[in-house]
Amino acid sequence: MPSKPTYKQSISITVDTQLLEEIDRMTNNRSAAVEEGLKLWQKQQIEEQLRNFYQNRSQDDLKFEQEWTQETQEKALSAWKESPVEY
Repeated sequence: MPSKPTYKQSISITVDTQLLEEIDRMTNNRSAAVEEGLKLWQKQQIEEQLRNFYQNRSQDDLKFEQEWTQETQEKALSAWKESPVEY
């Protein structure tokens, strides 16, 4: 499957002078550094949202998930016993 073409958009940002000087000492491609930083920030935001979701589940949700897991596991084991895979 071919990948989607990547389009870039030019933006203007204001950053701390000392930070920019340090970045310039590390790379000769500011745009790539900023883009990589934004990707990292985005990943952290998604991880934080997931962490908050899982940490704030209700007791009813936790109970349902536990029951569903147990039931599904039992059905899977039963199905495997009925039709074992031969190699």
